[in-house]
Amino acid sequence: MSTPIDRKAVELLLSVLESPGARISGSLLSDYHPKQRVQLLAANLLKSCGYTPVTASLADHDDEPVSLIWSAEHDGYGYFSPSAGWITVPHERLAVFSVNYPALLAQMMVQFDLASRGGATALVPDVLWEIGDARIGRRKARTSIWFARRLYDSAIRRQIVDAAARRPVTQVRILLTTTTAARLPDQPIPGHLIVPVRDVFDFGAGLAIRPDILTARLDGTSHIDVKERLYLSPDGRKLIIDGNVTINFKSEIHIAIIRMLVDGFKKHKRFSARELLDHAHSGADSPRTAFGNKKWKELEPYLTSVDGLWGFEL
Repeated sequence: MSTPIDRKAVELLLSVLESPGARISGSLLSDYHPKQRVQLLAANLLKSCGYTPVTASLADHDDEPVSLIWSAEHDGYGYFSPSAGWITVPHERLAVFSVNYPALLAQMMVQFDLASRGGATALVPDVLWEIGDARIGRRKARTSIWFARRLYDSAIRRQIVDAAARRPVTQVRILLTTTTAARLPDQPIPGHLIVPVRDVFDFGAGLAIRPDILTARLDGTSHIDVKERLYLSPDGRKLIIDGNVTINFKSEIHIAIIRMLVDGFKKHKRFSARELLDHAHSGADSPRTAFGNKKWKELEPYLTSVDGLWGFEL
């Protein structure tokens, strides 16, 4: 069982994760976060990844950085102070710490039934991980879960979108992130429910994510602010057009076709009937027959075929 950490330690760790290198100096930890330093190291969430040969003066009340040199006599790094002579700098102040991702992700998912306990796989180094397939709520099928940091960074976001395109799923995938909801871009990633981890942590259990909150997010019980002309819920089961027309889907074939059409609408692309049907593994001969008369009647006012290519026309 992992050592519990308090909320301040959680927030410190999340701020480190949102920094470019996901690293923090030992001197910063010792001077400003001594209690959290003890907790994060005891929980194996930080690990030493090197040292920095520079520090602020420990004797001259001067914030100017001083360069350190090795002293065989004192068996350590330090510097010479005009007022105090040789000053040995403690090793813990020189160390640079990085996040221990395997420990982090394991502690986050400790309350979930994962298909594999082999650990997460990095899809984009130091940015995106595939945690595995978890059982969420009462769903028969397991749900794919990814974890990413710095989603507000446009360059990183493009890498994640590319990775998602290379590894498509037929059902919604949960993308956990250290980025706060306020900093997330408005543009969604098709087929993905993006969930800031702060919103689903059980703060009484350190980094553990609460299954009931994550299930509610996936079920769509959280408030949805529909700002787009065409909104598709993360699970692909609810389509909202212009904020006032709602069309629900249950069939996996319907969901697959609608996902493709919604994605095409946002990218200004249209698709042939064959592309749509093959993507959904449908044996029907047209979108109309694939959806059936009742569902097609709901969709028909908003779908058009131009030169044999289908798409939403709003």
